[in-house]
Amino acid sequence: MQHLSPPDASRFADALLALCRQRLRYQPTFAIAELWAASLLKAPPGGLPGFDPLDAAPMLPHIYILEREGDALRYRVSGESVNELFGSSHTGKLLSEVVPPGIYSLVAPYFREVFALKACIFKGHVIHSGHSAAEFERLLLPVRRNETLQLLGVLSLSTTSRLRTDDAAPAPVENGFHFTQIGLSDGTVTETHIPLRDLPVEDLPFKEHVRLLGHREITQGVSQKGSETVC
Repeated sequence: MQHLSPPDASRFADALLALCRQRLRYQPTFAIAELWAASLLKAPPGGLPGFDPLDAAPMLPHIYILEREGDALRYRVSGESVNELFGSSHTGKLLSEVVPPGIYSLVAPYFREVFALKACIFKGHVIHSGHSAAEFERLLLPVRRNETLQLLGVLSLSTTSRLRTDDAAPAPVENGFHFTQIGLSDGTVTETHIPLRDLPVEDLPFKEHVRLLGHREITQGVSQKGSETVC
């Protein structure tokens, strides 16, 4: 298993929480950030936080856990809210089986880099039946579970999650995907924005389960037909 180096748990915890205070808007995502930081302070020197889903029982509907299998990532846990959004249970499935190919090639590197000890905040919008354009917010974190390095993810939706009661971050102004990464070994923060025009909407089939697209101006006709879309 990889280790944090140097083993300054307090500094890493403070750096992550400072970034999350600036960027996160919703209570479930921020609650997991706080839990992760507190667990890091209790971890062995140079180690990662251990994680048991039962330690985050109130957040269970919002979390998912992925395990690495070579270059592939497999869901080991998938919460009820995550499953409801996509209309099926992810547990046991590969990430590549859940996310359409055109979008997978864009987002998978950010998931994989969690295993290189980089935390990631991933934002965009969800368009699905009953909602015009819901905002989503994901936090991806490295954790120690069953003595292996795994990815802990948490998903907040503006339609089902409460805003933070303190100073919640502002919503993204630009359409598309927004990624903010922090290297847990050195604290380096990188920002990436994939604009709407660069999302491969044309590659995605129109079918009943959730589809990953760009934003409302592309999907107005689709959403009016009751289809479900994630961007």
